[in-house]
Amino acid sequence: MPPGTSMARARSLAAAALVGLLVASLALALVGTPVAAHAYLSESDPANGEQVDSPPDDVTLYFSGDGVVNADVTVEDPNGEVVSAEPEIDPDDTQVVRVPIDDAAGDDGMYVVEWEVLADDGHTTSGSFFFAVGDEPLDRDAVLEAYEDDEGDETIPPVEAGAKALLLVGVVGLLGIPAVATLAVRPVFARADATTRSRVDGRIGRLLAGAAGLTLVGAVVLGLARTTALGPLSLETISQFVETPLGEAWIAQVALAVGLTGLVAAAARGLVAKRASSVAAFAGALAVAGTIAWTSHSATAIDRFQGAAVDFAHLLGAGLWAGGLAVLALGVVPAVRTAKPDDRADLLARTIERFSLLAFVGVTLVVASGFVLASWHVPTADGLTETAYGLTLVAKLVLATVALGLGGLSRFVLLPRMAADRRTETADGSRPASTDGGVERSSRGRSVSTFVRSVRLEVALLVAVVVLSGVLTSAPTAAVAGGDDLVESTIEYEYDDHVVEVTAFPAADETAGETLLLEADEPIVFEATFLDDGGEAVASDQPVRLLASSDDGTEFEVELEETDDGAYAVVQPLADDGIWELRITGAPEGSYVSEWIAAVVVPADGHSEDHDHDDHAEDHDHAEDHVDDHDHAEDHVDDHEPEGHADGHTDGVEATGFQILLQFGAVLTVIGGVIAVALESVRVRGGGFD
Repeated sequence: MPPGTSMARARSLAAAALVGLLVASLALALVGTPVAAHAYLSESDPANGEQVDSPPDDVTLYFSGDGVVNADVTVEDPNGEVVSAEPEIDPDDTQVVRVPIDDAAGDDGMYVVEWEVLADDGHTTSGSFFFAVGDEPLDRDAVLEAYEDDEGDETIPPVEAGAKALLLVGVVGLLGIPAVATLAVRPVFARADATTRSRVDGRIGRLLAGAAGLTLVGAVVLGLARTTALGPLSLETISQFVETPLGEAWIAQVALAVGLTGLVAAAARGLVAKRASSVAAFAGALAVAGTIAWTSHSATAIDRFQGAAVDFAHLLGAGLWAGGLAVLALGVVPAVRTAKPDDRADLLARTIERFSLLAFVGVTLVVASGFVLASWHVPTADGLTETAYGLTLVAKLVLATVALGLGGLSRFVLLPRMAADRRTETADGSRPASTDGGVERSSRGRSVSTFVRSVRLEVALLVAVVVLSGVLTSAPTAAVAGGDDLVESTIEYEYDDHVVEVTAFPAADETAGETLLLEADEPIVFEATFLDDGGEAVASDQPVRLLASSDDGTEFEVELEETDDGAYAVVQPLADDGIWELRITGAPEGSYVSEWIAAVVVPADGHSEDHDHDDHAEDHDHAEDHVDDHDHAEDHVDDHEPEGHADGHTDGVEATGFQILLQFGAVLTVIGGVIAVALESVRVRGGGFD
């Protein structure tokens, strides 16, 4: 091949890589990083725990995210009878679901609403809430049971996760294999003999066939798994599923996968030119990646276009990196073994040099978009260790970091060493070594063998990373799961060698100190238990009462009912956010007890993650002592001012410190990646390491 042609191709490759990275980096830079919302219930009418005079005509559920595909909602009256009709998804706003209530419903008491929805991202979420009709107080046991039923479920569906993993592995291969084959492999192997060219083309064709097959199988099984959210798998449920927006995306995905499989088969038979088939396969893979990104967590929970763009960049980067490495490990290395001895190391080294530029682009896209995705779906550092999503992400990051280290070893240590050995052995006439690590023990042979082992291990690690990505996309994000756990807050006071234990559930923070942190408008189960010096519950000789007053003048007094376990309980929401003074009175074993409790009530979902629980006044036995607690509670209000929350959406919500750190990492990655690609482009245009 004429040197001018080789140099022109190198310049073309460098220019394409640099322009592609700059465009992708610009797209990432334009993407904002809001706090992640989710496809769970954001509010309802009647609200959770609300008391109404008579049964409503319907119950309305408002969901965050991008919309609901299918809804299954039932409303049970106090007798456990279903009094609701079929739910209706608002055609103008698929985040809204209305459930008509039968006219026959009229009993006073607690009504329980149980819901399950299939969201646009293909995941099923469920929960429950309750409201009361009439003036009867809410039953403590029924409320606790309803809260228990509404606990977050982090179960990862194995079939869906497995199918998504197959789909992602296939798409990553379809993105990377034709790109690297066209831009890095074939230009180098054009100088090899016909037999070697045929063998490398054959291996690339088989790799493409495998990737297309995985894509097709993964897409079909994934859609069928999601269909079961509508009922047992049948032609009827499949028909219902394909009529939904998610089903339409699935049909497009399967059609593209079928077309890609046919294209690869035609290319294998010589019916389509190699270059044309590679370009078509890459274009088809981009389309499949687009359907995946369009229905991803990010697209449905953050923003349809922004989320899809970042997920798409993540997939493209993974394709260039992992898919390209698969070509090297499973296509180039075996083909090089059968090349002429004098050409083997040269073919391998020059292919690696060209691939390294594409790898830099891929790694930059993967890491930068990964930082952005993590900032959306893991808003706090605790989410990395306290949720299934976070733990899976940590495992993925560990494997990806090791793979990145191996890539750095190959590029910055082994590749220059191979080039130096090639120049040395060419100068002294030594015989080149083969690539299988089992022949001549020249310096070049050892370098090549080490490189081959490194690349194979890197490919294995990246396949595991992509499989874990399938698990991640099937699990509730940490932004969702991390907020699902309901916590209980308990304060203990001593009196006459006895203890009174005051508990509030649910609380905004379980680490109460001597101040309760609660959420406004939530039905809260208050419990008071009087314990003797042996820890046994003792009865009160007088009614146990809860007196409450807020700093804006709201006051109420309720009587607590004795429970089977010896505690005294009442269900009572605190309607106003701000400072509250709570007072528990009773007479256990004839000894009058009056305890003041400071409480901070914050808007639902409006409290910050970190709380300052300094010591309060030590003596709460007298009413005048509660003043110090009131002053300290005001400090808590300052600490827990809401950051903004509107209808379950993310507008106006400030990013956490952890999110800002991740965003900063994304910016640094883009800057470093652009510089690295520019430098690598200069090196490639200059003839590599020669």
